Amino acid sequence: MVFDVITENVREEPPWCVLCADDIVLVTERRGQLERKLEEWRVVLESRGMRISRSKTEYFTTDTRGDQQATIRLNGEKLKRVKTFKYLGSMVDETGEMEKEVNFRIQCGWNNWRQVSGVICDRRVPVRVKGKVHKAVVRPALMYGLEAAPLKKIEERKMDVAEMKMLRWMVGVNRTDRIRNKYIRGTVKVVEVSKKIQESRLRWYGHLRRRVGEDHVGREIMEMEVEGVRSRGRPKRRWIDCINGDLGEKNINPEMANNRNTWRRLIHNGDPE
Repeated sequence: MVFDVITENVREEPPWCVLCADDIVLVTERRGQLERKLEEWRVVLESRGMRISRSKTEYFTTDTRGDQQATIRLNGEKLKRVKTFKYLGSMVDETGEMEKEVNFRIQCGWNNWRQVSGVICDRRVPVRVKGKVHKAVVRPALMYGLEAAPLKKIEERKMDVAEMKMLRWMVGVNRTDRIRNKYIRGTVKVVEVSKKIQESRLRWYGHLRRRVGEDHVGREIMEMEVEGVRSRGRPKRRWIDCINGDLGEKNINPEMANNRNTWRRLIHNGDPE
């Protein structure tokens, strides 16, 4: 609350300015605009005894056709340019692709899996208990933030493959045992993580659909029309493209999202019984 009051004269509405405590993201269309905004923030914060860290402050550009040698300076000091940075636990890439974020999610899933491997790899623990531990500890790390990510089918399959390796370790079988993935998932009662990502994506879409007439940044971005012409060749997959594919796969109408209980039932992808 104090930080909001201190920065109220320089803070803009999302997505041009995103704040979470003292983690700040500034977005502009031009390099000069960004330097001016940084200087305004520096003056405001330093007048209150605070300081912008020069070593932690980074920037990137999505303009691959612009001047790649241009730099951003803060009070005369050159800032570090990066291609990827982490914000609130998610990897943001200058190309807009999700490959690095998917790899990072899989890494986080394996990290959580190793922390509970003493339980889920113990032959004395019932298989269903292992499945419950997996769904409570590993799956959230795999899925974090992906309800708003435009995942490709190949990226979803990559996550399913990684999860399947975890499940095989849990039940103590390998590929040479020639046991089908469907049978293993049915044993531990764990549906594909891509199905749960689809469910969370549609849940978030329904939430945005119900925010009619409200000044909500998520709804504004969902309905925002980007100016310009998309480049030649196969266009990049957008989040709304994922949603349209999910709606077609489940054969549901977007208007059904207005009824929360009905929508929740229609989008649910339950674990095997």
